[in-house]
Amino acid sequence: MKNLINRWVVLGALGVAAFLLFFSLLIGYGFSPPKADSPDFQVAELTLIPGPTSTPRIAATPTHDPAIGTATPLPGEIALNGYVQISGTDGEGLRLRSSAGLSGEPLFLGFDSEVFQIIDGPQKADGYTWWFLSAPYDDTRAGWAAEAFLESIPSQ
Repeated sequence: MKNLINRWVVLGALGVAAFLLFFSLLIGYGFSPPKADSPDFQVAELTLIPGPTSTPRIAATPTHDPAIGTATPLPGEIALNGYVQISGTDGEGLRLRSSAGLSGEPLFLGFDSEVFQIIDGPQKADGYTWWFLSAPYDDTRAGWAAEAFLESIPSQ
């Protein structure tokens, strides 16, 4: 068997390696990222939005409004013309009905955290207090809902 490693093989391998290194540097230089002083270069901006903080609950006292003749409801109370959101259904939703009571025909399903305005009520039926709700964004989404699954939303 003839000697495969001699000085010409070693010099040839070094020459190929030098050529590949030179070619890699040449290609790499052509695809380098733009410099900061380049007109095409823009620095990305990052805006940090802080998380919500807890606000202490302050117990308000009802005030008398002479124009209406009734007391203003306390925060957290459900009242006419107020806003509520559906809660406590464990993701199953709440059936809004054509009339107050469990015998009312279900019209549609309201989902947890969906917001409604109180249009009428309260009415007592089947052991629940019922309110007539309407979605502020869609008048076709209106019906009677049980108060046990509603949470008051404070007015702005």
